[in-house]
Amino acid sequence: MSGLLGICGIAFGLYFIFTFKVTEYSGFYDPPSLVFLVLVPPCIMLLSHRLGDFLTGFRILFRSMFQNTSRQQQKVIATLSDCSRKIREEGMGSLMQLKKDITHELLADGINLIISNFSSEEIQHNLQSKIEFKQTKMTLASHLFENMSRVSPGVGMIGTLIGLVNMMANLSDPKSLGSGMAIALLTTLYGLIVGTLIYAPLGEKISIESEKCYQLDMMVLEGVMALKDKKSSLHLTHIVKTYGRVPETPQK
Repeated sequence: MSGLLGICGIAFGLYFIFTFKVTEYSGFYDPPSLVFLVLVPPCIMLLSHRLGDFLTGFRILFRSMFQNTSRQQQKVIATLSDCSRKIREEGMGSLMQLKKDITHELLADGINLIISNFSSEEIQHNLQSKIEFKQTKMTLASHLFENMSRVSPGVGMIGTLIGLVNMMANLSDPKSLGSGMAIALLTTLYGLIVGTLIYAPLGEKISIESEKCYQLDMMVLEGVMALKDKKSSLHLTHIVKTYGRVPETPQK
């Protein structure tokens, strides 16, 4: 399905830039060049990526604008500390009371596995598989935007060649040179702008968010394993220090 959408989008972009005629050069705005550069690079990526990779990338970017990673990490640490204290005071059954208030998905899964009496090996394998699956999705999304940043200048050069061909075909009519000139000049400019100033930073942003998410998930994994083994809060504090965060008021 994604490949078919990509082919259709590329065909429409080529058709649009071939058939849309501009009567004269109009500065830095050229509709066929703009449509061609906005539409074709994502469609090229759809030939090798799934539509879900786009959705994952935009979801990560949207979440990064409104979600404070440090605050989320502190919340996870506080939850782990509360769980550790509850387990040592009241036993594993006390986690049932805390489960409904846990918002971090991986931590909630880990607590459910502990409550369901899974073994340490089963818990670690289950959570590690989920972490790897999430990282794979985020890596694909990052590569998608990075590849679009590389493809965009090449797509701009295709538009430039199309514009030059249009100019050569109409040398006898000076008034008709505007369309070819606009495409020739602006598709390369648009390609560099889109690739360098938009797709490249977005790909880097997704990569950075992926690293932050991995660090937090690994901290959750080790914290859940410590809860399963009924480690003390001091042990949990040492785990948290490994990831650069320490609970403000660790439980004894």
